[in-house]
Amino acid sequence: MLSPFQRFFLTVLLVLGMCGATAAQQTLGELYATDASVKGSVILAGSGTSVLSGSSIEAGVQTATLKLERGGNLRVCPRTRLSVTASQSGRELMFSLNSGNLEMNYLLGASADTLLTPDLRLLIPGPGSVHVAVHVTPQGDTCVQSLPGNAAAIVVSETMGDATYQVKPDETVLFKGGHLSEAVPSKQNCGCPVSPPIQVAKAAPPQPPPVESKPVQPTAKPLPTPSPEEHIAVDAPLVFRANDPAPDLTKTVFTLKLENNKVVQLDPVVLPPPDMKSSAQPAQKHSFFSRIGAFFAAIFH
Repeated sequence: MLSPFQRFFLTVLLVLGMCGATAAQQTLGELYATDASVKGSVILAGSGTSVLSGSSIEAGVQTATLKLERGGNLRVCPRTRLSVTASQSGRELMFSLNSGNLEMNYLLGASADTLLTPDLRLLIPGPGSVHVAVHVTPQGDTCVQSLPGNAAAIVVSETMGDATYQVKPDETVLFKGGHLSEAVPSKQNCGCPVSPPIQVAKAAPPQPPPVESKPVQPTAKPLPTPSPEEHIAVDAPLVFRANDPAPDLTKTVFTLKLENNKVVQLDPVVLPPPDMKSSAQPAQKHSFFSRIGAFFAAIFH
């Protein structure tokens, strides 16, 4: 009795032989990937790698995207190997998936695509929008998920049996061990793993070093120059001592201009010097003011 993997391998060989050499030369689309590998016929293009019918794509740690020639795309999830073959007309595609994850997103005309796993055969009929994810584990567990926007009802059958199961456009079904009798509803993600968001640490910019403040030198303001109209007053004490010798006022008095019609009468008053005892001092001479008074008296008489 053949194992599931042997049955899967023989089925693939049978389908590939039916496609013929002509279909093997058809271009399926362009592959966009950073670390994927392709086995089969490829053509290097400027924007990507053109994959021909009958080739297999194995994704690395990143998801590989095959942009189909007829429109739409296939997403080969990390660590997944997918074989793709086109019919002679190029309207139908057959996919072979041993284990891994796959996402199909394209518009399908009045034809049907086929996906083969080691235990199940998935028929994807058109016309309509196809947006489906499939996950196959090494133990044979097969998850079929209808993604948003999918309008295709997928018909699932066992490779060595006649029973069928229809996955509706809004359902997600898990076939345990690859058996239709073990079909159960599921809420798991059957497509490519969702990468965790990259968290970027935001570092606060370093604070600039403190700037040493220099003491501000006061600006010397020039003293205002007094205007010609301003008057400057100076307070100075005038000290007179009676013991000092009398100044000569002859020249000063001679310069006075006197008018004959004005009479100036001076009444000199002679005061004794302070703190002087009359008994201890001899007869004093005429004081300074007495001499001035005598001088003016001689002039006007």
